[in-house]
Amino acid sequence: MLSGLRMTVAYDGSAFFGFQSQVGVPTVQEELERALALVLGEKVRVHGSGRTDAGVHACGQVILVKTGCPIPIDKLIVALNGALRSSIHVKSIERSENGFHPRFSAKGKHYRYLFREVVERSPFLERFFFQVEDALDVPAMQAGAAMFLGEHDFSAFTRSPLTKENLVRTILEVRVEQKNALINFDVIGTGFLHNMVRNMAKALFLIGLHRMEPSEIPELYRNQNRRRLGAPAPAAGLYLMRVMY
Repeated sequence: MLSGLRMTVAYDGSAFFGFQSQVGVPTVQEELERALALVLGEKVRVHGSGRTDAGVHACGQVILVKTGCPIPIDKLIVALNGALRSSIHVKSIERSENGFHPRFSAKGKHYRYLFREVVERSPFLERFFFQVEDALDVPAMQAGAAMFLGEHDFSAFTRSPLTKENLVRTILEVRVEQKNALINFDVIGTGFLHNMVRNMAKALFLIGLHRMEPSEIPELYRNQNRRRLGAPAPAAGLYLMRVMY
């Protein structure tokens, strides 16, 4: 009889071409399935709470695996972390309740985007931060972030919305904080569109440089102009912190 295992996973996204399996390139899902097959002695399918793009990191990705192997959880987590590449770490494993699905059971997600003010860009920071060589106006960014709160049509914040996709999303919490050279943008919402958080971060970046006013964000909801923001903020600065159930 198959039993469900719910796992919380962290990974360095710069080592992978995103979460979802793709032909010919390393992905998080593929690496997890490889290590699980080695440890469990059977081929299993990994179901995630959602896709993360190439270069995007996770501190709290949630996955579900169904297996018939009776290995104890404490031994499984040790064996699995020993079999995985060092760029992925399983933080916890627990038995899942009936009907649980990491994506469809989720009530919300917490993302963090990291800006780092630098005098000169460093290749050693490139994988984990959006390096900014100009000083950012943090109070202006805070004012811009406040405009994200509530329910809005985020069409202007996604590159290529699916035809049948609901483009209205609800943002529950936002926070922009600076500590020395590091600026954190935290956002919690009930759901996110493709590239949505990176585009939100790009808007805050432009606001921080006074290339955009906080008052333009409500205008983007109305005019749905995807060209205003340009390319999304780099994937390297984005982290999936937590999935809420």
